[in-house]
Parts: sequence; C-alpha cells; structure tokens
Amino acid sequence: MADGIRVIVTDIGSVLFEFDPEHRFTLLAKRTGLLRGELEQRLFDSGFETRCEAGEFTPEQIREQVADMTGFDGTTEDLSRLWTSAFTLDHEVLDTMTSAGLPLAIFSNNGPLFAEYFDERFPEAAEWFRHRYFACRLRARKPDPAAYERVEEHLRATLAAAPHQLLFIDDNRANTAAAAERGWQVHTFAGVDALGSVLDHTG
Repeated sequence: MADGIRVIVTDIGSVLFEFDPEHRFTLLAKRTGLLRGELEQRLFDSGFETRCEAGEFTPEQIREQVADMTGFDGTTEDLSRLWTSAFTLDHEVLDTMTSAGLPLAIFSNNGPLFAEYFDERFPEAAEWFRHRYFACRLRARKPDPAAYERVEEHLRATLAAAPHQLLFIDDNRANTAAAAERGWQVHTFAGVDALGSVLDHTG
C-alpha cells in the first residue's frame, strides 16, 4: 500500500508507454539499408546508446554519429521521430496515474532524442508531466544512486517532497530496489490493474 505519497514518479518504457524496439529497428533498416543485427551492434551493443542516455551528446551530435555509423541521411527531427516510434502512450496507465490527483514526474534513462522532443512527440502526456528527469540531463542513469539523489533534490526544492513521500513506478526491479534503499516508496510495474490498486490507497 502506498501511504503519504506527495508525488508519483514514473519510468517511461514499458510503464507509461508501451515499448516496441522492433518497430524502431524496422524503420532504421528501411532508412539505412542495414540489417537489424548490424544496427543493434553499431548503435546499442557498442555502448553508443548508453552514452547518449548519459548525456554525452546533443541531439545534433547524435544525428551526426548515427549518420557516420549507419548512413542515415535525415535531419535531427527525422531521427527523433524514428527513435521515439518505439514508444506508444498507454492511455489506460496515463488515466490511472492522473486520476490519483497528485503531481506527476518522469524519471527515465532515455536520451536527448526523446527528452528534447517530448512535448512535440507526446503532447497528451507532456501536459501532465511537467517534472521531467531524463538521464541525459541528470548525467546519471538508473540505478546509479546519483540519479536518484538529483531527482530527490529537485522534488524537495520544487514540491517540498521528502524521499519517503515519492512513489516510484518502474518495470525494472533493480531500479525500484535502488529507490527503496533511499527510502522511496516503490511499485514494480506488472500491469495497470495492480498499479490502480496501489494508487487507490495513496494519501
């Protein structure tokens, strides 16, 4: 049971948004002419995407490097549109979270191609989530304690919310465990029904 919650803090992929990386690979393959396995090796297995998430590059620098690695010939906006195509807003989850009547925050390992285009790509979610903590801006990725510390500091300063008043929702147990160690209340997401039951008992 969640008790004394002041802020709901949620992950994006496979929680607030359905996540389909295969769709992104399909579009990348069509755009570049490379096979899926080659794209995965160059962009993900190489550690490039992790470096993007950690904030090492601007969106424009990411486009330049993706062009060098894959032959992608589009604009930064084109690449962001393609990259975020892996995500589809789960309206039932959004409705469940907004119905709690609490401030909502995003805490995500996504990089600049998502973070910098969030309002444009997903306006329906953006209007609710004014507090946004992306790894590329925090310069730390979950479950690094530094990422949680920076979120705590900002929510304490902006909403006067202490760590024990935060409810963190993530589908990755390592991420929720790291939050629990800091005194956050947590819920490891496994479906909207269980989430609704938790949020019904906030207060």
